[in-house]
Amino acid sequence: MALIGNALLVLGMLTLGSYNTISSKLRYQTDCPALPTGWHTFNKPWFTNLMMFGGEASLLIPTFYRNTWKRARRSSRSADLKERLLLPSRRVAPYMFAVPACCDILGSGIAAVAMMLIDAAVWQMMRGAIIVFTAVFSVLFLRRSLHAYHWLGVAVTVAGLLLVGFAAVRDGHAQDQNSNDARLGVALVILAQVFSALQFTFEEHLLTGCAASSLETVGMEGVWGCLFMVPILLVLNTIQGHDHDVYESLPDGLHMLQGCSQLQVLVGTWMMSIALYNFVGMQLCRNLSAVTRCLVDCMRTGVIWAFQLGLHYFVSAKYGHPWTANSKLQLMGFVLLMLGTFVYNGIIKVPVFGLRRAQTQLPAHVLQATWSPTVNRAAVWGHGPQYGPESPHSEASPPWSPASPVGLPDEAVDFVIVEGDEK
Repeated sequence: MALIGNALLVLGMLTLGSYNTISSKLRYQTDCPALPTGWHTFNKPWFTNLMMFGGEASLLIPTFYRNTWKRARRSSRSADLKERLLLPSRRVAPYMFAVPACCDILGSGIAAVAMMLIDAAVWQMMRGAIIVFTAVFSVLFLRRSLHAYHWLGVAVTVAGLLLVGFAAVRDGHAQDQNSNDARLGVALVILAQVFSALQFTFEEHLLTGCAASSLETVGMEGVWGCLFMVPILLVLNTIQGHDHDVYESLPDGLHMLQGCSQLQVLVGTWMMSIALYNFVGMQLCRNLSAVTRCLVDCMRTGVIWAFQLGLHYFVSAKYGHPWTANSKLQLMGFVLLMLGTFVYNGIIKVPVFGLRRAQTQLPAHVLQATWSPTVNRAAVWGHGPQYGPESPHSEASPPWSPASPVGLPDEAVDFVIVEGDEK
C-alpha cells in the first residue's frame, strides 16, 4: 500500500508540475477578445502573477483546518515533557513573510515575461540556474560551507546552461525570428532565478527556528503577493507602453479573461494545480529520497519538451516547438544540467572531490538542490509536519546540543536551500 501511495505521489508531482509550465505557455499563445474590439494574444504576465499568488494564498485554507485539528487534539490530552520543554522560541509574525514575497514577485514576474519570449522547455531548463545562485548566496549570506563536489556540480550546471541558452539563440536566427527576443528571454529567466535564490535565502535567515510549516509559508507569501501586486498593476496601468498605450492594461486583461472560455479553463486549472502541486510536494518530500525528487524534477522537463513537440506536430504548428538543428545541442545541455544536479546532491559520487560526510552533519534528505521551488522548500525549509528548520521539534534538527562547548564542525552545515516558487 505504501508503494502504491508513493507511486501516486510521484505521478501527481510529475503531472501537476508539468501542467503548471505547459498551461503557462499556452496562456501566452491564446487569442482572446480585447478592448475595444478585435482579438489579440493574452500577453499579461504581471496580471498572471496576481492570479498565481491567489492560488498560493488558497493553501491557507487547508493549513487553517489542519492547525485547528491539531489544537483540538492537543487539548484532549496533557502535553508530555518533551512538548513542554521544547516549544519553539518564536512564533512567526505575518510581516516576516513580506520580504520573501517581494523577491517572489520579482522572480515569478520576470520569469513570466521570459516565458512569452522562449520555448517552455528552454525556460524550464534555464531555471536550473537557481542551483548556481543559491550556492553562492548560501556561502555569502548564510555562511554555509560547501565541499568541492558541490562546486563541481555548479560548474557542470553552468556548462549545461550555456549550451541550452546558445541553442535557443541559434534557433531564433534559424527560424527568421528576432534573435534578440531569445537572448532577452534567456537573460530574463536567469535574472529571475537570482531573485528566487534571494527569496529562499531570506526565508532561511528570517524564519529559521520559527513554528511555520511549508504550506503556511507558501500561503502567507501568497497573501502578501496579492497585496503587493494590486498596486503594482495599477502603476503598470499608468506607465506608457504598447498595451493600449500603457505597459500592461489591467482592464483589457480582465475583459480578455471574462470573454474567453479557453483562457478561463487554463487559468482556473492552473491556479488549482499550483495549490495541489505545493501540497503534493510536501508529502513527496517527507516520504521519498532526494534521488527520487531529483529524478522527478528532471523527468518533468522531459515531459514538457515531449509535450511541446507533440503539440507542434500533431495539433497545430502555432503551439509547441519543433525539433530543430540545434535541438541536439539543447539535449546535450539538458544532460549536463541533470548531471550537475546529481553531482551537487551527492547522488553521483566523485571521491576525488571530497565526497566525505561527517557523522554529525544534517540528515541526507536536506542535502538537495533541484530546479523546482516546491520540491526544495519541502525538502529543506519546514521539513516535517509543523516546524521550521532547526526548531527543536523538527525532524531536520541537528543532533548536537546547542550548548555544546565544542562548537559545530564545518561539515555540519553544508546544506543549502535551492529554489524559485512553482509556478
